[in-house]
Amino acid sequence: MDNPKISVMICCYNVAKWFKLGKLNNIYNQTYKNWELLLIDDGSTDETPEIINAEAKKESRVRVFHKPNGGAGSARNLAIDNATGKYICAFDIDDDLKPDMLEYCVEQMEAKHLDMLVFGLEVHELYINEVYNYSFGDKLITSNKELRDNYLEHFLFVPGGSNGYFCNKCYRVSFLNNYHLRFENQRIQQDEVFNLLVYHHLQRCYISPKIFYIYYIYNSGNTRSCFIPDRFDIYKSVRQHFEALKSFWSLNDKRLDDYLDKRFYQSVDITLRFNLQHPDCPWNKEEKRNEMDRVMNHPYTIESMTWAMKNLRGLENLLNLYAYRHRSLALLSISSSIFTGLRDLKHKLS
Repeated sequence: MDNPKISVMICCYNVAKWFKLGKLNNIYNQTYKNWELLLIDDGSTDETPEIINAEAKKESRVRVFHKPNGGAGSARNLAIDNATGKYICAFDIDDDLKPDMLEYCVEQMEAKHLDMLVFGLEVHELYINEVYNYSFGDKLITSNKELRDNYLEHFLFVPGGSNGYFCNKCYRVSFLNNYHLRFENQRIQQDEVFNLLVYHHLQRCYISPKIFYIYYIYNSGNTRSCFIPDRFDIYKSVRQHFEALKSFWSLNDKRLDDYLDKRFYQSVDITLRFNLQHPDCPWNKEEKRNEMDRVMNHPYTIESMTWAMKNLRGLENLLNLYAYRHRSLALLSISSSIFTGLRDLKHKLS
């Protein structure tokens, strides 16, 4: 095939304003023209369904699917199930793309016979007015063993980390279907879980130094800032998938163990210091104490506490660590209030 079709999925939930801002031009203005656009309406309650229906009437390459709200995972699975392209990638309607992204994806997937292509991102953290360019090297991988041997250096430990993104990758559809690779239903970090499943089967992959995806992080309306009742269970699931891949590859590396323990401590920290004290948290004091006990008694937490006691420094970290080990919600609240206030004061004075 000299001109294979590429499928682009956009999962839509109450995103009418972004369509109105012309964000679909990111696809329409691509230099490569043999694409199909899969617009998955995930039970939107705003004007999104009407807008995407109108797009499908105007543009024959646009296909629309409507489903009850079930989260991004189920929406992405519906897109993969219905993709007719040889390759598939994703676009979030509040982001931007370089106009030659699809052309490059097809060119590389064809020339190198890839099952997955990885490229870089330009990340805009709008709430602090910072821009970061993340490029992940230049590496062709031709076997699962080679992937295993390069995983830490080229996926996990690179600045920005290419491990957890879905939007900076292109996949061969037949590869995903042959191994029944689909998304799970985690509200956060499902991209990383999906890729951890992919790595079990991946043979041919190219990590490109080029940057094509422009990713925006806003200060509101993001799962980073939300109360999530099962947040800790999601973190456990991510860790379990890491452990499964580690076991599959017989990957024994202290750097990976330290990385996983550090990440899980951060997960515990977010669960207890952020989630339990979130203004939208509906739990009473007893329910919060029960959640703290549940978190602190988990084996992954116990491992991460051992790492934290050996590695953490600084008054704030040590106070929080003491509060966790002694199950003190009161001390945790006091510590958070003091250090949040100090950071706010420092920001105002700077």
